[in-house]
Amino acid sequence: MYTLRLYHDRFESNAVSKDLEAQHSIVYVLEGSISVGTQTLGKDSAAYFHDVMPMAAGAAGATVWRWELVRAADPNNLASGEGIVSHLRMSRHIRMFELVPTSKWLFKLDCIVDNEGSTGLHSHPGSGIRCLLSGDLTVVSEKGECSENEKPGDCWYEEGAYPLISTTRPGNKATFLRGMILPPEYSNYPDTAIWIEGKKTCKSDWKLYAQRIVTLK
Repeated sequence: MYTLRLYHDRFESNAVSKDLEAQHSIVYVLEGSISVGTQTLGKDSAAYFHDVMPMAAGAAGATVWRWELVRAADPNNLASGEGIVSHLRMSRHIRMFELVPTSKWLFKLDCIVDNEGSTGLHSHPGSGIRCLLSGDLTVVSEKGECSENEKPGDCWYEEGAYPLISTTRPGNKATFLRGMILPPEYSNYPDTAIWIEGKKTCKSDWKLYAQRIVTLK
């Protein structure tokens, strides 16, 4: 069994972490800048990495969110080192797929920008952990998880096979990241929602940060 995990890391100025080891990771920089191996990421940017990741913050430090796809038996992969505080924010088994070694999946981080209104009842062809950047969002599902997300960093899980409704408060907008596991053929689809019933009244924009077709070990 495989697990999707979300970590929030805070690096002080020029802090350097011990090597992080994970099969597949997507690193997003909320604030500051971070060097991961030979690649440097600035604010509001993200990239995919695999296996060993040495991480070093820039002069202004960094706030980093990491999505990792790993074996369920693997230990938590907290960033450690002087001037670093790391938290596991969420961990969920992906249940809607049979994730087995050598199988291929699309590991993707994108963003729903300025979502306003209600989605109506819908589902997705993949599962993932969302994380709020701004605004508020209420998620209601009869079979899946429900959540009230009101501040930056609030996170929630959507098992794509379970229908749900997402709604913002009147006059508000929500912007949130989506770290998702999908079948590989969805690499060319920005909107993966499958509308079930009810009128879609929400409006939003979309942004892709990183995606990679990965092979599980």
